[in-house]
Amino acid sequence: MTRDVLRALGRRWYVLVAGLLITAGLAVGAYRITPPNYTASGLILLLPSKTAIGPGGNPFLALSDLDQPAGILVAYFSGSSAQAHVKAEAPTARYQVLINTSARGPIIEVDVTDKSSAGALKALDYVTEQVPVVLDRLQTQVSAPADAIITSMPLTIDSKAKADYSGTIRIVIAAVVIGLLLTGIVAFALDGLLASRKARRQARREHDDTEVAAPAAATETAHPKRPRRGAREPAPPTPVATDGPADAHPADENAHLANEMVSQLSGRAPAESGREP
Repeated sequence: MTRDVLRALGRRWYVLVAGLLITAGLAVGAYRITPPNYTASGLILLLPSKTAIGPGGNPFLALSDLDQPAGILVAYFSGSSAQAHVKAEAPTARYQVLINTSARGPIIEVDVTDKSSAGALKALDYVTEQVPVVLDRLQTQVSAPADAIITSMPLTIDSKAKADYSGTIRIVIAAVVIGLLLTGIVAFALDGLLASRKARRQARREHDDTEVAAPAAATETAHPKRPRRGAREPAPPTPVATDGPADAHPADENAHLANEMVSQLSGRAPAESGREP
């Protein structure tokens, strides 16, 4: 099957060339309509309250009890209210707030994706700035004491967005595959169509030749060719001689008998007249 397709592509090389050009155009078009996305991320660490640290304590040694407040923040930013606020600031941005699992501790990770580098950085700055604001507002709503307020600090915030070409590459590959498949199918189908049409023409030509030859043969059989002028006609067959005399015709025989009788009567008459009585 593969060999037949390759042969068909070789015979219909012009279809292959046109298909490759169209495929290249599809790839360029797919790249333009699906530009790369830009991503930016940031990490925010929650810090324990003064009460949890104690006088002269180290905040990093009291991080084990902050997983629950971190989960509450993640749930808030996953809600429709927070999404509406972010969409108002960055309409084309998509963000995700989750707990970072690569390190132990209450580390909140913010991932932002946008169609432009500036849009991604703007959305990242807005979300990371909202984390301490939302954290403080939630604690105020539950009337938490001032010395029991949990705070936060940024660990890393991207200052430059990264281009993500994964989606663009998938679309371009899909366009190339579709273009090559269509090229092979069209070339193979066209080759089969032209081959069948050629076979039908050949069969029709042979059939017409047969129909023309049959009446000509019948005409020659019914009307044999006449000899040309000046040509000698074939001599009649020579009769074969027989040993016995040929049979005489009855009329000739009767005439012969009549002549004999007349001659006899004429000869007798003078002889009898010379006799004396």
